[in-house]
Amino acid sequence: MVKYFLLIFLCCLSSLYSAPEVQIGIESQDVYLNEQFLFQIKVIAQEECPVPELPPLPDFRVQVETPQRSQSTQVSIVNGRPSRIQSTVMLFNYRLTPTRLGTLTIPSLNIKVEGANLRTQEVQISVSEPEKFTDLTLELVPSVRECYVGEAVMLTWRWKIDREIHNYLFDLPIFTRSEFTFPEYLPEIDRRQERQYQRVGNRQEVKLIGLQNSITQQGKNFILFTFEHPLIPKQAGVFALPDSTVTCAISDNRPSRGGRRRQSFFDDFFLTGSRSTRRLTLTAAPVTLTVKPLPQENQPADFSGIIGSCSIETRIEPAAVNVGDPILLDITLSGPRFLDSVRLPPLENQPALARDFKISGTEPGIVKGEYKVFQRTLRASNPEVTEIPALEISYFNTGTGKYEVARSQPIPITVTAARQVTLQDAQGHSGTQADSPVGRELEFSEAGIAHNYEVEKLLPARNHDPRRWLSQPMTILVLAAAPGLWLVLLSLTTVYRAHHANPRARAARRAAGKCLRALRALRGGGEDSAKAVFVILQNYFQEKFQLSPGVVTYHDLEQILADCNYPPEFYASLRTVLDSCEASRFASGGGLSPAELVPAAIESVKRLERGK
Repeated sequence: MVKYFLLIFLCCLSSLYSAPEVQIGIESQDVYLNEQFLFQIKVIAQEECPVPELPPLPDFRVQVETPQRSQSTQVSIVNGRPSRIQSTVMLFNYRLTPTRLGTLTIPSLNIKVEGANLRTQEVQISVSEPEKFTDLTLELVPSVRECYVGEAVMLTWRWKIDREIHNYLFDLPIFTRSEFTFPEYLPEIDRRQERQYQRVGNRQEVKLIGLQNSITQQGKNFILFTFEHPLIPKQAGVFALPDSTVTCAISDNRPSRGGRRRQSFFDDFFLTGSRSTRRLTLTAAPVTLTVKPLPQENQPADFSGIIGSCSIETRIEPAAVNVGDPILLDITLSGPRFLDSVRLPPLENQPALARDFKISGTEPGIVKGEYKVFQRTLRASNPEVTEIPALEISYFNTGTGKYEVARSQPIPITVTAARQVTLQDAQGHSGTQADSPVGRELEFSEAGIAHNYEVEKLLPARNHDPRRWLSQPMTILVLAAAPGLWLVLLSLTTVYRAHHANPRARAARRAAGKCLRALRALRGGGEDSAKAVFVILQNYFQEKFQLSPGVVTYHDLEQILADCNYPPEFYASLRTVLDSCEASRFASGGGLSPAELVPAAIESVKRLERGK
């Protein structure tokens, strides 16, 4: 009897416990070189497990994504009593990019789950030569192929697009190279093309702004997407710049590739399911940059590292001073690009200036557009000084390959000798010695001290009594008006500041209502409805999340919403809407029809607003 009871008890326990399960999923086992694909590990257990440690993968570039976690509850009835079993589903996603051709292996992984070690199976990946796209290309173009150390080189990326693309992301490893510096740079925005600018998504998270233009080549229309950023080499040498790549999704309606069927483990396990697009990675042709050292021969002793053509101008204030008075000297330097790191040599090394002036210490200067302004304080040491001498600044001219000198024009000034302060100046007297109390003898009067009541005009007048003046009604009114006016202005200022403290936050609160009214006005619209919906949604995203001007892609939006802790189900529907809008911009159509797009956009915005 005890055995039967124990057997029933163990059966009940087994029904309440479900063993942990590990699955792996792969987007495709047949990929092209440099084509990114998704590798996913799915763990189902009652407790959360730590993030798996990947073994070395020398044949892949690995991008680790944020793990996803969800919980589910299973209800079962044992002996007429309901029981609940909670399980946790964890998804660990990795974006892998093969770096060589052939058959590559993703080795077995060890997953620690609830104190047990579970292993996954090995996966074989076949990597072949990428497709040749003559009309979908990426190009990196430096402004020069040879330069000097410290000389700015402008890197320009040109992406030519001839088809519909989705969710692009650049990989620009050049920005991680320690041999170069990258000054802050934003292009000048042409307001006539403002809506053609957009932020460039990249793995290095560098602030880049791209411009999208329509071009025609050999009778065919293309989209040309360009962006740029300066590079300044810190050392000499021949540098092979690392490959620049862009990964995007393109249409893929073919059932096979190279006679081999694309495979996936656990197809239902990917959110994308069966897709009509595939990931594609384009790589720019290799670029080599030769950096020459600055010549040591004839290098001036006061050379401060200014590279490129250079000119200086000086200005003073005031032009007429006494000896020792301060003179503000403004030095405006122009010519070199990217002036943030430019420094002046010490002015104490200018013999003509140091001989007749005392010079204040150095300061970094202020960049004003294409100029950098430095300010020094000078004090003339003698009245014989008649001018601020010409300043000489050494620089290296990359055009001639020689060191040259930029000179300013001398500035005439007037310096007056300072007057010596005497004892009489300190006592406040300026007359002769006879006027001085020390130089006059005392006078005696036989009449003695006169009585003050005999001179009526010396008596104080009653109208000068402060107590009488303060008791006047007009005086009280004047004195009370000032603090009263101050209190009124303080109240109005407080109300105004509270109302306008953060206009972008105020716009964010009104963004949803403004967007929904604009979308409802489009119902029944024509073929341009998709473009209008795109513009309305872009304005909504920028106002709600207080973003800078530029196009917001679904990749950008997904990251923003995830950072704001929005549940994915509240914004997943936006992907279809944005893809349909992008189809109208980059291709001839696709996605939702105009009649379906507007209601879908309205419902997506409503769901997004309910998400918080």
